[in-house]
Amino acid sequence: MKRLAVFLLWGMPMLLLAQIVNIEEQRITGTSDSVHWYGHLRLGANLVKVQEEVLQLNANAQVEHKMGKSLFLLLTDARFLRAGGKDFNNAGFAHLRYNRKLTDPLSAEVFTQAQYNRLLLIELRALVGAGLRYRLYKSQSGKSRIYCGAAYLYEENQFTDATGDRQWHRLSGYLSFTFRPWTGVTLVSTTYFQPKVTYWANYRLATEWRLDTPLGKKLSFFTDFSLQTDKALPVDAPVSNYTWQNGLTYKF
Repeated sequence: MKRLAVFLLWGMPMLLLAQIVNIEEQRITGTSDSVHWYGHLRLGANLVKVQEEVLQLNANAQVEHKMGKSLFLLLTDARFLRAGGKDFNNAGFAHLRYNRKLTDPLSAEVFTQAQYNRLLLIELRALVGAGLRYRLYKSQSGKSRIYCGAAYLYEENQFTDATGDRQWHRLSGYLSFTFRPWTGVTLVSTTYFQPKVTYWANYRLATEWRLDTPLGKKLSFFTDFSLQTDKALPVDAPVSNYTWQNGLTYKF
């Protein structure tokens, strides 16, 4: 597992926090046919409910490169946590993905990810996967879209308690939509379901809703609510948690 973790983290100096990384929220709001490079730097303050209320300050970055039928996506994030009167800086993730268009509505993709979260007793979760992504709907203007996807992934887990290392093969399915009713206003929702291949009671479920509204040409305000359930965590870890985020985004 250590060799896999080193491979995943090489070249990714910042780690970020999440159980299921919402790639659709990042991707479908940030690319267009005319933009080859895209990125943003986001600062925010969050209120998180795990076992108790947690005040969270975060900063994350995103870089995308689109070239012909290929799309590369890199996400990094850092978070500061205060819970029970104590400060924590012990959670994060890094995600790298390659997407290749096969036909107009269908794409193939491969991805790799590393993350940890001490509040959820995750010392390290490292995974690799591959799958297909299909566009179910595209409005005439192209501003509103609906996607679904299916993938296989292999993951290795190290927990902070005495549970020991765990390795699982999982399926991953999602349904995602984005609506842009007015210029600069974007509403995105994505729901993931990730069961273990041979035992579906061991699953992860996540849903996220995000609303972005403009404050200027490059500055916008966002509010984000997500709910996650993870049946693969140690006994002492919370099965479900939610996050409510509010902050500012600067795009370049």
